[in-house]
Amino acid sequence: MSQDDLTKQDEDLPAAEFEGEERRDGHDFGNWPEIVGLAFTLLLIWLIFRFRG
Repeated sequence: MSQDDLTKQDEDLPAAEFEGEERRDGHDFGNWPEIVGLAFTLLLIWLIFRFRG
């Protein structure tokens, strides 16, 4: 692997190469990290307004 391969951004890769890289990666978390992050953010905002006014 060359340094150029390591510094490529996802947007710079052709679609076929990106899909192959995603399959090799093997991590598929789905949408739950975004949902949990949104819920945590809303909870944090609610707590700020609840206790700081």
